[in-house]
Amino acid sequence: MAKLATDSNGKGIQVVRPVSAIDYTDGNAPASSGASVVRLLSVVGGAYGVNGAATVVLPAGAIEYIRLDNADVLTVSGTVNYSVCS
Repeated sequence: MAKLATDSNGKGIQVVRPVSAIDYTDGNAPASSGASVVRLLSVVGGAYGVNGAATVVLPAGAIEYIRLDNADVLTVSGTVNYSVCS
């Protein structure tokens, strides 16, 4: 049986594999078909929002994993690297 990696607090670390990556700057990124987990990487700082304004701030170097459904629209302010995960 595979074991889940743990952090320094003994809590499980969930892992997904990024498949492809695209940089989005100041605009909307469409969700892929079906429900997906996406990885957002903000190299120099930015913000994002799902189905609305980009109000969730990502400081430089931050990585965030979010789930998007088929009809969702990801709005980006600044430059965010967007990867669909499997």
